[in-house]
Amino acid sequence: MLKFVNMNTPQNVGAVSLKDSILELEGWTDAVYQQNFMDFLEQQPYIMGTLMEADEGMDDGTHSWMLKSVLLLKWSFQKMGWRLTMLSNEKWQGVIEEKLETYESHQEENGLEISALIKLSSSPNTLSELFLYVVENNAAIEEAKGNVLFLLDCAIEAMEMAVLQDKTESNT
Repeated sequence: MLKFVNMNTPQNVGAVSLKDSILELEGWTDAVYQQNFMDFLEQQPYIMGTLMEADEGMDDGTHSWMLKSVLLLKWSFQKMGWRLTMLSNEKWQGVIEEKLETYESHQEENGLEISALIKLSSSPNTLSELFLYVVENNAAIEEAKGNVLFLLDCAIEAMEMAVLQDKTESNT
């Protein structure tokens, strides 16, 4: 049975799933974590490839937690029965460009105001939860926090697109 989801409508099930997923993911063995990470890399090579390379301003710990939080989101989607199809590189690059434009114009006027940037997201509650998950587990500097927020925002939007995109569309 197909599930149709409106990503703009707050859903308590999603919030519960995200919190449950944190507890589950924290209990994974290294082998289970590694297998899930590799599966995700294979399923979303463009998203994960970019995120693995994008570590500017972040120490290794912060970067690892950012990647872990994206895997956490994928796990939550999977638990809710949402299937992610591979997002094309063109769509992924479009998400990055659109978010970059939004962030740059917002920062010109308001600086790096994290709470205001979160409100601009297509999924502010999810972004807030994942961002807190990363920064509460790391002593990240402000530049790193801004980069983490941007990357998580891009990943969330891209993964939502991967759930919602037309299943018949070619993703070459």
